[in-house]
Amino acid sequence: MLGVSLDDVKSHAEFAEKYHVPFPLLSDNQQEAAKAYGVLTSKMGMTYAKRETFLIDPHGKIAKHYRDVDPEKNSKQVLADLATLSKSAG
Repeated sequence: MLGVSLDDVKSHAEFAEKYHVPFPLLSDNQQEAAKAYGVLTSKMGMTYAKRETFLIDPHGKIAKHYRDVDPEKNSKQVLADLATLSKSAG
């Protein structure tokens, strides 16, 4: 499990500490992942990635897509869904 954003590595460390993110956060400063997942957007001349989460199965397919993510709740949601998916796959 990992997170990706357009922010730099330093801001990732601060975000992870603030929201108790239990997985690595990667920097997509070239915006390649954001474009590939369709989350890159712009508003009032500012480009950013929408805060969305994709749960990817072992075969590389999107098992679940979370839109309009609340960073305080999302980690728990993803971990619970991952546990459910693991049980159904096993």
